[in-house]
This record gives sequence, structure tokens and C-alpha cells, in this order.
Amino acid sequence: MSELFLALRRLLVDDYHGLKERLGRRFGSFDFATEVLHEAWLRLQRADAGTSATAVKNPRSYLYRVALNIAADRRRSERSRLAAADVEAIHLRAQDDLDPARIAEARLELAALAGAINAMPERRRAIFVAARLEGLPYKMIAARLGVTVRVVDRELAIALEHLSKIWENSDAGGGTGGRGPSRT
Repeated sequence: MSELFLALRRLLVDDYHGLKERLGRRFGSFDFATEVLHEAWLRLQRADAGTSATAVKNPRSYLYRVALNIAADRRRSERSRLAAADVEAIHLRAQDDLDPARIAEARLELAALAGAINAMPERRRAIFVAARLEGLPYKMIAARLGVTVRVVDRELAIALEHLSKIWENSDAGGGTGGRGPSRT
């Protein structure tokens, strides 16, 4: 048994409460400090078995540095793992997203939206598609269609109002059985 590691373990036992106090204040948890010190004890024991000892000028500082390194490793490890609640929430959301009823409902909503867009007059539909789906500025749409920016603005407002009414009056508009969104 190496004298250095034996001395470090003895120091850890002798100064356990002081080290726990320092680490607990630094990391905001005395339970965490306890876990770190237990891990430090195990590391010192493993190091004793497999590592040649080198001189340590200040054993107390060395021991504290070992504990800080262990704490940093644990914090990094905790941040990189998802909590069980996070995993469960992701799992439930994935199941919900893959629910056949929900998929069918989304397809119906998409079909209703496509039907409403296709029911618009040709120029209004072109303006809506250019503005909302292609993201073009009004000025560019006006130049493309040979109209004024004011016409683009007015036609888009009418298109959006049309889609809003269709949405409210369909089952897609909030899933309220054709009555539009709930007003409760």
C-alpha cells in the first residue's frame, strides 16, 4: 500500500466534515458533497492499487482538487443525460404524434385548407401563395402580377378572411363538430 494514498485517505477521513462543508457551500448541496467525497475515497483506493505515487506538496489542497474534479465530472454527466421525466414526455409526445386518429384529423385539416385555397379566385390564390407560402414581399408580388401593392394588400386580407371563415365553420377549425372554435 502506498504511503501517499494511505495518508490522503486518512486525511479525507479526518477532514471529512470540513471538506463536506466547503464542497456543500460551493455546490449548494451537502448531499452532492457527500457523494463527491465518497467517490474521492474510491478513486484514492483505486489509485493506490494501480498508480505509482508521486510527491504531493500540499495533501489537503490535492484532496480538495480531486473532489472538485469529481464534482465537475458529475455535473457534466448530469447535464448530458435527460431526466426520466424528460424521456417520458418525449415518449408520450411521440406516441401522440403517431396516433392514427390524430394523423387522420391532420389530413382532414390539410384537405380542408387546400380546398379553401383552391376555391379562391385565381389572382387572390396567387397572391396568397406568393405572400404566405413563398414568403415574397408585397412589392415583388405586385410586379409579378402587374398590380399595385395596395391590390396585393387588399386581396391578401380578403384571402385570409375567407380562410378564417372556412376554418371556423369546418370540423378542422378546432375540432368542435362543425361549430367552429369553442367560445367558452
